[in-house]
Amino acid sequence: MEEVVRYTYRLRPGATAERALLSEWHRCRFLWNEAVHQQRTGHKPTRAKLGKLLTAARAVNTWLR
Repeated sequence: MEEVVRYTYRLRPGATAERALLSEWHRCRFLWNEAVHQQRTGHKPTRAKLGKLLTAARAVNTWLR
């Protein structure tokens, strides 16, 4: 049987890096929730369709850029 070794690291970013990480996580969460919404409403978009939706969302929401 193989032995599994696991390490835990603590991330301690500075204030600027923390703001950048939180901003990026917010954008990812927004996009993930939008994709889940598309799935749940029965649209079942393809990868190409999701790409077009992202492009359209970037045009409307400047914070996604």
